[in-house]
Amino acid sequence: MPAGINLGLARITRLLTLLHSPHLATPVVHIAGTNGKGSVSAYLSSILSHSRLAVGRFNSPHLVDEWDCIQLHGRAVDPSLFREVKREVEHVSQREGVEATSFEVLTATAYALFARAKPPLDVAVVEVGMGGAEDATNVVPADRTLLSVVTSVELDHQKFLGDTVAEIAQVKAGIAREGGDVVLSVQAHPEATEAVKAVAAARGATIWQAGKASPLPDTDDAPNALGLPPSPLVSLPLAPTAVHPPTASASLPKSGSPSITSHLPLPGSYQLSNAATAVLAAHLVRSLPRPRAILPPHAPAQLSDAAIRAGVGATRWPGRLSWLSLPSPLPPSSSPSPSTAASSASPAKERLVLLDGAHNPSSAALLASYLSSLTRTPQPLRPRALLFALSAPREPAEVVRPLLRALAQPEERLRVVCVGFSPPEGMEWVRATEPEELARGVREVVDADAAQRLGSEVEVLQAANIEAGLRRLEELEGAEGKEGSDPVVVAGSLYLVADVLRLQRRLGGAADL
Repeated sequence: MPAGINLGLARITRLLTLLHSPHLATPVVHIAGTNGKGSVSAYLSSILSHSRLAVGRFNSPHLVDEWDCIQLHGRAVDPSLFREVKREVEHVSQREGVEATSFEVLTATAYALFARAKPPLDVAVVEVGMGGAEDATNVVPADRTLLSVVTSVELDHQKFLGDTVAEIAQVKAGIAREGGDVVLSVQAHPEATEAVKAVAAARGATIWQAGKASPLPDTDDAPNALGLPPSPLVSLPLAPTAVHPPTASASLPKSGSPSITSHLPLPGSYQLSNAATAVLAAHLVRSLPRPRAILPPHAPAQLSDAAIRAGVGATRWPGRLSWLSLPSPLPPSSSPSPSTAASSASPAKERLVLLDGAHNPSSAALLASYLSSLTRTPQPLRPRALLFALSAPREPAEVVRPLLRALAQPEERLRVVCVGFSPPEGMEWVRATEPEELARGVREVVDADAAQRLGSEVEVLQAANIEAGLRRLEELEGAEGKEGSDPVVVAGSLYLVADVLRLQRRLGGAADL
């Protein structure tokens, strides 16, 4: 099986044809974008599930286990079923000389699992792997595509997608279908909006511009037990802020109410846009004639305002701006079992860990904004260390700089521990930047910024992996005579986040704090 990234639709199209076209079995909402597409898929899947619809979901990359990127009926697919279907796909690819890549095999496996789901799926939510136009997921025709969604577009993967935001947006807009409907999130760059409009116009597609949720006063504004602010109460608009071409707005029936009210369970100010995008998508699916004709007859009526509200409030998206705790100090590596490890740590001896997969400048800026907001929370909640990794080859400066500026506090030491991560299964082309090399890059940023911007001492360390990095922090905290363990933030790669979740699973700890 070829390794690496090899965009194009010829191999996946042939493979799916040989598998009897499972990608035609289930209506699809297709989501592309640089940032936010995972969150939007999580919101929308939750809304559809709370509408009592049978929902499948495909995200990439996987988080902890290779099969957790595929959900059927709101749960990760059974591992044995995943392996069985994936083996069948690989066998067909090898027998027929398709030479499908790892991601193409995974994508075909997802579509095959959707087609075989019992009971049958009503809808599948599919996240693009990379780009859009030539991504392996981009094979579902217009008559089986309910909506195409384009979330925030920024610079990323320029080697494959283009050198400018406009070029990248054009590639991502390649998921638009002839005569179809496109939901477009609020864009930071006007050229991204114009590029998507141009692609949609060439294909006779309609763009429905999403807005943002509006925060509302909330009588229940007390922080939780950790001091974290509560989930904000917001108003989520059901109508688009604009339609292109404007004449298409006549096809959208008037909603009974202009908005719905819900708490947003996912932290970060950017969720105001992500949640609004998902809510508009749900409203269009239940309202527009074309999606209604594609869906099973019972589906539109079940997508009520109440179901949308409940779905938004119940959304979970692990590993992205999420808090968990780990035993501290970490038990010995030779601990025989998770139960033993968990019981060996006193409940009071825990370290709070903030996880986020921020790996590019725009996502790092979003994480930095959230970190800055923590300066307004009780002091014990503020992270005092950053455990950092990057996929190779990436320059650390534009990712780590905003994080350092958000974390640095006057007259306090900030520690940055550069680590590696485990090779993700099925993604042979992904490798971590060596900790020593990464540490050199981070020190260059610190040396360049310290005098003017950081205002605190920054100590750059390195360790082989996340567990070694945490143990190094424990040694330093112990030498300083600290009681308890400072909170830390883990960022730079979703593959590093996955290592933390594996460590938590092995040692015990609490998630979704």
